Parts: sequence; C-alpha cells; structure tokens
Amino acid sequence: MENKSIMRATYIFVGLFLIMAVYFSYYLGMKSDEQMNNSYNKLTGKLGETTVRGKIYSSDGKVLAETVTDDDGRERRSYPYNELFCHVVGTTAYGQSGLEAVYDYQLLMSDSSWVSKLFTDLKGKKYEGNNIITTLDTELQKAAFDAMSDYKGAVVIMEADTGKVITMMSNPSYNPNTLREQWDTISADKTSPLVNRATMGLYTPGSIFKLFTLEEYLEEGGQSTDYIFNCTGAVQISGKNISCANGHSHGTVDLTGSFSNSCNGSFINIGSSLKNGSLKKLCDRMLFNSHLPIKLPYNKSSFSLADDADDFLKAQTYFGQGETLCTPVHMALICSAIANDGVIMEPMFVERIENAYGKTVESFEPKEYKTIFSKVQAENLKPYLRSVVEKGTAIRLNDFKNLTVYGKTGTAQTDNGNKSNSWFIGFFEKDGKSYSIAVVCEDVPGNVSPSITVTKDILKTLD
Repeated sequence: MENKSIMRATYIFVGLFLIMAVYFSYYLGMKSDEQMNNSYNKLTGKLGETTVRGKIYSSDGKVLAETVTDDDGRERRSYPYNELFCHVVGTTAYGQSGLEAVYDYQLLMSDSSWVSKLFTDLKGKKYEGNNIITTLDTELQKAAFDAMSDYKGAVVIMEADTGKVITMMSNPSYNPNTLREQWDTISADKTSPLVNRATMGLYTPGSIFKLFTLEEYLEEGGQSTDYIFNCTGAVQISGKNISCANGHSHGTVDLTGSFSNSCNGSFINIGSSLKNGSLKKLCDRMLFNSHLPIKLPYNKSSFSLADDADDFLKAQTYFGQGETLCTPVHMALICSAIANDGVIMEPMFVERIENAYGKTVESFEPKEYKTIFSKVQAENLKPYLRSVVEKGTAIRLNDFKNLTVYGKTGTAQTDNGNKSNSWFIGFFEKDGKSYSIAVVCEDVPGNVSPSITVTKDILKTLD
C-alpha cells in the first residue's frame, strides 16, 4: 500500500514536471519576444541605459529610423523620411508604436563582438544596438503617399507568395520628429492622424464584398454559363428601392458581367439563392470575426447575418452594405491568397536583424498561415477579377505595359449617399511575381472613384 502511494506521488510530480517543461518551452518559443517587447517590461528600459537603440532600414537600404546625439550628449530618435513611414515604422514618443514597439527589445540588444564591446567599455560609451532590415520599399511607399495626399484612407501592398509587406501607409499622417512638440494638437485632431488606418480602420466594404458572395455562389455549384439576369437599374425589396450605381441599367448580364459591372440587382438575386447561414460560414473561413496573423495592432473585420434577418438587410449585405466592416490589410490578405493558390502567408515586415557591423543575427523566412481557397477555387476567381479590369469598373487599370492587374472596385455609402468610401482591392503580376493591393479612400463624393486613380498612380512606379 505504501509503495502504491509513493508511486502515485512520483507520477504526479513527474506529470507536473512535464507540464512545466512544456509550458516553459512554449513560453520561450512563442511568448518570449512578446513579453520582452511589452511596454511594461522594465528590462528594456535598463537596456536603453547601456545600448544605443539600433536603426531601422528599408529593404532598399535607406535609414527609416535612427538615434542621433546632440552637442550636449542627449539622444533623440530621428526619422529621415518624416511622416512617410510614421504609422508602420512608428515612434518612441509618448509610448511606442509600429515596428519601434514590435521590435523594441531587438533594437536595444547588441550582438556586436566581445572585442568591440570591450573597446566601447574602455571608452565609456554605450554599445551599438542591433539594426532591423524591413521589407518596406521607399519608392513605392512615396508613390502611395503622394497618390493619397488628397484623401483620408490607406494603402497596403504585399508580395503574395512571401507575405512581405512592401507598402503600408495611412493618411492623415504626422511627423514623428515633432510629435512631442505637437502632441496636444495631434492627439486632439478629429481626423485621427495617429491611427494606422491600414490595420485599424474598419470600413463598410461596398461592392468589394461581391467577391465573397460570388465565391459562395460558385462553391454551392453555381455555373457562370447558366446564369442570366436582367438589370433594370433598381430592384424593390420590402417596399424600398435599391439601385445600381447612379441608377445605371446594365441590361441582360451573365455572371461575369454582373461582377465586372458591379450590378447590385444581380448580386441581390445571387445572394438570395444561397443556403441559409452559408455566407456567414464562408466569411468565418475568410478571417472575418477572427485573428489575423499580423504583429501590428489591428481591428478584426466583422460580418454578421442572422437567418431571420429582414429581407432588406440581407439584400444590402449581399452587395457589401449591411453591417459588414473590414480593414484594408485583411482585404490585402484575401487577395494575396487568390494570387497564391489559396494560401495566406503571414505578413512579414522584417527580413532580418543585423548587428551594428552588418552581420546577420537573425533572419526570417516566409511562413504559411492558412489555406482559405483550394487551388481550383483561386484559379476560378481570377477570370472574374481580370474582367473588372479588362472591361468593367476598373478598365483604367488595363493600359500598363509590364503589369497585369486583377481586382474589384467598391463604393460604400457612409452618409445617406452623399459621402462614400471608395475601394480597390486585387493583385497585379510583374515579372512572374504577384502582389496584392488594397486601397481605400474615405468620405469622397458618391459619384467618384478615386481609389482607381490612386491605384494607377502607385502602379505607374512599377510599370
């Protein structure tokens, strides 16, 4: 009996030991960076006393952030491109944001050789911190910044097969070099220049949501060859009129024409044929209402449509009004999956970490996150997205010499029809590589589509 008690106690202690070992392994492998970069971690503050914060570089070798010292020996963080990268690179003023926050610990670590550290100690100076090399492209970022100068909104461009984020900008912006001096003004600004709209902005999708309605229709066995709809410019639902853009009548349209011309009436018809609850299940698979694999702060896109919702709400939801909200980075991820055989890659902002002398300390490889389409499903969507550019609402993007563009436009009413959000989402191909893009322009007149102009101005840089 005594031996059984001893064995039982032994098993319990061994079990507890194994549980602790697994937890510590998980913590070191998955949570250690998160804890080290936590703004409440006092260790990082101590590191700042002995180490000069490292530099942040673009993928093309330009300095995006560095620590400079004035004549009195006081350190300050400098951002050579002023507001150009303010949201994605972030700042160390008034707390930390962007990549400055995500890689805070790495920037304050010094992996210089012991010899260089010895000489630094003898001189009574601080160690040089590690540098991070980002995936961001300065030329394309500037093109996005210039193209968006007249609009509030955001731009995200990603390399589809790697997840590398090469452009992420948000407007209005701010100058991180003068944030401390202008904090009271900027923090009180009602246009919210401190918010990274690319990841935090929640927008009604408008007609870009027709991509999801189309996908569900195809998954339920709908065939493009069998579908015909006669558009008269408006349909009546529950006694209320729902019009196509500007009341335009598209006449007789097939499935491709419905998508390329963004026919609201046709997509109400398509949506009403779907199984109850099916669109909600599809949107859950498409990462609405769920975690995104991104290290920067973000808001979740949201979709809800109850089976017993009234017909008018259902109809609005099918073509992207309703109660649906989404972020630009989420839409860029969806389009990257279509371009990448259905696979979403984890967004990459940093390619590698180097010490102060250029030696690689750590490099990061592309990682698959989730498959949301089969390869066949992704291929089936491409002709529809291409038709929008070849003969539909984004035909202005069809005259590039070296780029092939796929996409979907959207106009989402935000102010009783007087103001709208203008969207373009999709991907483009250049030299055998595919890049997803999401552009949104806020609060523009309902009869214009500046997102197309913005997209064209950005892509001119690559053509």
